[in-house]
Amino acid sequence: MEVVPVVSTDVPSQPPMVAERPRPWRLQSQGYVAVLGGVAAVTVIALMNAARLDVPKRGRVLIVGAGLLGLIVDVVMIWDARVSSDAYTVLSVLLALVVHIAQVGVQRPHDRGALLLSRGKDHAPMWLAGAVAILVGGPLRYFMLTTLGG
Repeated sequence: MEVVPVVSTDVPSQPPMVAERPRPWRLQSQGYVAVLGGVAAVTVIALMNAARLDVPKRGRVLIVGAGLLGLIVDVVMIWDARVSSDAYTVLSVLLALVVHIAQVGVQRPHDRGALLLSRGKDHAPMWLAGAVAILVGGPLRYFMLTTLGG
């Protein structure tokens, strides 16, 4: 006697439910965080966005590495007695922008709506996360300058 498997046709085959990822932030908007919040703030935002873009682990390591290197250079500039506080401020902002550009280079291949200044349904607003990063990163940069600079 042959056993025939019974397949129910009442319930159609459906793919398993997968949680939707939040929409990523515009890559260019992270530049505002870099200028106003510094290297630490833009690195945190870039890491959060990398998770939204599903950037592989290697890319996330590169983002963190760029941020740590930027922080090390920032501390070296503070300790260097030849750099005045005004020059440090300008150099620190430029350094944060360089770190931002490196981090955007890692994120861009994973952003499907990566057109210059792209807006719309592909990207989420970054107002709250950006403001928090700036409000934490800005004073952190000032604290580093006053504490390490002497």
